[in-house]
Amino acid sequence: MRLLKFLFPSLKNSIRISIMLWLLLALSACVADPMTVNEVLQAMPALNQSPPTGIQMVESSTALTTTVGAEAATGTSDTNVDAPGVTAVSPAKSAAITDTTIISATVTVKNRSVNVRSGPGLDFSVVFGAAQGDTFAALGMSDDQAWWQICCIPGPNDEKDSPTQKAWISNRVVTVSDEAAELGVLRPLFPDDLAAAWDVSYQCGSERCPVTECSASVTASVRNAADPRWLEIDRNVTWDEGCGEDSTWLHQIDRADGLERYPNSTGLFFFNYWVGAKPGPVNSQYTLGDEAVQSWCSDPQTAELAEEGGWTAAYDGVTCYDERSGMLVAMKYTKRWLFTGEFEGEKYEKAYFGDFEVYEVALKETNVELDIANGD
Repeated sequence: MRLLKFLFPSLKNSIRISIMLWLLLALSACVADPMTVNEVLQAMPALNQSPPTGIQMVESSTALTTTVGAEAATGTSDTNVDAPGVTAVSPAKSAAITDTTIISATVTVKNRSVNVRSGPGLDFSVVFGAAQGDTFAALGMSDDQAWWQICCIPGPNDEKDSPTQKAWISNRVVTVSDEAAELGVLRPLFPDDLAAAWDVSYQCGSERCPVTECSASVTASVRNAADPRWLEIDRNVTWDEGCGEDSTWLHQIDRADGLERYPNSTGLFFFNYWVGAKPGPVNSQYTLGDEAVQSWCSDPQTAELAEEGGWTAAYDGVTCYDERSGMLVAMKYTKRWLFTGEFEGEKYEKAYFGDFEVYEVALKETNVELDIANGD
């Protein structure tokens, strides 16, 4: 029951109990049906044949192709952008820094040894020691033009010789290339009074569900803006008409690069509301009012989480983020239950019995500066 509560944080206890009961009923009802035995995640029947509201069927990029069900097995399904309000566009070249990217804007350490810090100032912690002659890619300057944001130094999870972490170095201890001198000041990604709201749509694809449809709102607001680097944000989930349990999640976001201070450790992609500036090449546009937000949508993502009694919660979906800030603009994911084990003399391996949930999340409004197509 504790695991069920973790997996369904938004639903009431009575609903969780009902879910447990109809899962057991589903198993006993379907054991004799050979059509359902050993049906794994990759071959599940399609949940619906139409895209979410607001999506146009277009010739999408690979990153936005989602194929499910029997059609996927035959390779005959149409590609579509399976996230609310998103339209695919031709992918732009990525602005992300990789080990194969040629960087012309650089800074080079001129002192014998130099501290590299987590933020633009002496109050920030030292995260790396640079030596004379070390050269880094220059990304931009701090507001007071006294510090350079650079890339990259070794991060805690980086492989050897493949650093990915951004940091800051004093302008007084480096020489600057002509290209770097033209970069200018890095503006904060988020205002001190950050506000955002998303609409949530929930559907359950089983007659046994005590709630077959539900909606919610997710809002983000600043809890604490005093720290010069980290912006503390409360993400509040409020369900309509008491159909779920409300909740609040605390996020700490780096003002400069949009990354979270404590990365998501669950492996569940749908908890990622902020993934950092320039998360990937622009491959889609999200419709927000009468504006088109330049966005990056992920490849189809999957995750699994073990439950009690041999059940596995299997998730698959797509997440889309604003190109400038890396803030979530849209997502859609499906959760299905798979059973592995023995029941009444029959053995099962990730058997699927037709019960699922679908969540859609779409940005409604925000005061964050987004990457608007054809905007200044």
